[in-house]
Amino acid sequence: MSNKYEREIEEILRNLEKTEPKPGIGQKISGRLRRKSEFRSRARRRSMPSFNFSASEWLLIIAWFAALLAGGWAFAQGEADMFTGIVAVVGAACLAIILILPFVSRSSYATRPGPYGNVTTIRRNPLSSLATRWNLFLLKLRYRRRKDH
Repeated sequence: MSNKYEREIEEILRNLEKTEPKPGIGQKISGRLRRKSEFRSRARRRSMPSFNFSASEWLLIIAWFAALLAGGWAFAQGEADMFTGIVAVVGAACLAIILILPFVSRSSYATRPGPYGNVTTIRRNPLSSLATRWNLFLLKLRYRRRKDH
C-alpha cells in the first residue's frame, strides 16, 4: 500500500477517535464558555425512532405478531378456535405475500432526476448506522494488525 493511502487511512482513523468537537473562537477565550457549549452539545433532545420499513418488512412484522397472538390465544384458551384460525391465516397470507414480492417487476428504489442525472436514493433502516460503525471498527482493527506486522 502506498504512503498516500496509509496517511489517508491514518487521518480517517484519527478523526474517528476524536470525541470532543474543536473549540470555536469564543470558546478559546474562556474555559467557562467551553464547558457550557460542551454541556449543550451532549444534552441533545431524544426523538422517537423513525420506522421506515419496506413492505416486506412490515408484512414480516405482521406475520410475526399474528403468530404470537394466535399462539398466545390458543394457549390461554386451551384449544384452537375460530379466532386463532383467522389470525393464523392472516399470518400465513403475509408470509405468502413476502415470498411473492421479489418476483413482482418493480424497482425497490425510487429514482428522481437531480442536478447530477438519475440518482438512486438509498433507504436506511434503523440498524444501518450500527452496521456502518461495526464495519469501520473492523477496518480499524485490520489496519492496525497490518501496521504492527
